[in-house]
Amino acid sequence: MMIKILKVTALYFFCLLNVVRAEDLLPDFSFADIEEQTHPISEWQGKVLVINFWATWCQPCREEMKEFSKLQASLGAQGLQFIGIAIDDPETVRAYLRDYPVNYPIWVGGPDVPAWADSLGNDLSALPFTVIFDRNGTQRHARVGLFPVDPLLQIVTPLLEKKG
Repeated sequence: MMIKILKVTALYFFCLLNVVRAEDLLPDFSFADIEEQTHPISEWQGKVLVINFWATWCQPCREEMKEFSKLQASLGAQGLQFIGIAIDDPETVRAYLRDYPVNYPIWVGGPDVPAWADSLGNDLSALPFTVIFDRNGTQRHARVGLFPVDPLLQIVTPLLEKKG
């Protein structure tokens, strides 16, 4: 009898660990890129998404963008997709990207973007802020501050290995 109770209890806790809350799912949203073309997030459905909130005046943001570009080049074919959401005005972002181009989409966020980042786990309302979603659109990680390559790879590599 005790073993049966333990099995049922273990199954219950296993189910709790695998429950996906609605607030953990990637919301359906659209942003304008630096050319003012609107893109829905659904363009990258089925990809492992790394969404990075940044600003041109943020030195750690600028540092990690170089590494993100390298990872996009090396892992993009496996299903990794970086998206940068700038918390700046479009002209400032365009000027910055002319001098420091990246190989992934950059969107320009409006005044509601900081609150949205906060709702995704940016408890400090700080930059940079990065959120990782798996291929099914479930949030798997959020990080405030510079995101070094090795910890990022530890998170995205297993997600890339899962095909859905």
